Amino acid sequence: MQHTHLVGISGLPRSGKDALAEEFVRSGYYGVSFGDIVREFTRGRHHDKPDPISVANMTETANWLRETKGADVVLKEALNRYEAAKQHQQYKGLIWVEASDEVRHARNLKHQRSGEAPVDLTEFKRQEDLQWQPQPGVPPEAQMNVSYVRQKATRQLENNSGDLQTFLANAQKLIQELQAQS
Repeated sequence: MQHTHLVGISGLPRSGKDALAEEFVRSGYYGVSFGDIVREFTRGRHHDKPDPISVANMTETANWLRETKGADVVLKEALNRYEAAKQHQQYKGLIWVEASDEVRHARNLKHQRSGEAPVDLTEFKRQEDLQWQPQPGVPPEAQMNVSYVRQKATRQLENNSGDLQTFLANAQKLIQELQAQS
């Protein structure tokens, strides 16, 4: 059986996770986005709102999913999608993509998804706090815990510059380093 890396990519919204994931896919890795999975559920759950996929709605949906379907519901769905692609991989690490609040907010305003409403920096940070701090009425094991994920990252890749080419070059260096370790 052939083994390749399974790399988790994590970070706050608009930190550069998708750009990094695209580099991994171009380098032959299989890609599935936990955010896309949660967005699918969130669009259905909050379809009657003007901003169905706001950070607040996605956080609420992610917490609801974990509380009602198990803490690993999104992971199981991602693995099902992976199995459907008929590939076998071995877990090797988690990469955290870091960018400042101001940079991510500016990217958020520039690249609004359908179902997102523009928010100012204060509201952007308030909504993200829902992912960092325990929420009342939701069991701790069912809550999004971004702080825990960040602590578990085996690598960190900074993405504060506005230069996409520099970020992608750094992403390629990281991919090459990981491939050399296998």
